[in-house]
Amino acid sequence: MATLRVTAGRLRGRRIPIPAQGMRPTSERARQAFFDIIADRIEGARFLDLFAGSGVFSFEAVSRGAASATAVDRDRRAVEAILRLARDWNAPVKAIAGDAIAALRRLDRESFDIVYADPPYDDPAYGDLITAIERHLSLGPDTIVAIEHRRRTNPWGDRPPLRVVRRAEYGEVCITFFEPDSGIA
Repeated sequence: MATLRVTAGRLRGRRIPIPAQGMRPTSERARQAFFDIIADRIEGARFLDLFAGSGVFSFEAVSRGAASATAVDRDRRAVEAILRLARDWNAPVKAIAGDAIAALRRLDRESFDIVYADPPYDDPAYGDLITAIERHLSLGPDTIVAIEHRRRTNPWGDRPPLRVVRRAEYGEVCITFFEPDSGIA
C-alpha cells in the first residue's frame, strides 16, 4: 500500500497509508509549501481538513503545533483509518464521515483558524463549498481558508464570498487562499 510521509514536527517521518483507490493525494512538495505559507499561524490553531482522504493534512497540522484538527471525508474507511492513527499516535485529530457541505452544516458556527479543502478537481460544487464555509463556520478576521484546485482554473466563478488573498502553484496544483477580512499577504 502506498503511503504519505509527515514532513515536519513531532510526527515527522511517520507514514500514513493512502486508504482508497481513486484518491489524488496532494504532492509532498505542495503540502510542505502550504505549511510554509501558514507557518506563523499554525501554533495552537484549530485546523479543519475537508475532503481529508488519508488525513495527512490533519496529522501534519497537529505535528507542526496545531491544537487540534478535524478531518472530514465521505469515505467511512478513510475516516476509520484516520481515527485509528489518531488513537495510535495520541494525536488530537477527530474525524467525521460525510459530505463536506453537510458536515459544515453540522459544525454550524464552530470556529477554526485554518480551513483546508481539497475537493475532487472536477467537482461542480466549489462555489457552494466556499459559500458553506462562509455561512456555517465562525470565521474570525485572522481565519485563513485554502482551497486546492487544478492550476489555471477558477472553479468558484468570478465572485467568491470570501476575499482571495493569494494563489500558490505547484505543477498542476493550485492552492488559493481566502480570508473573510484581512490577514495573509
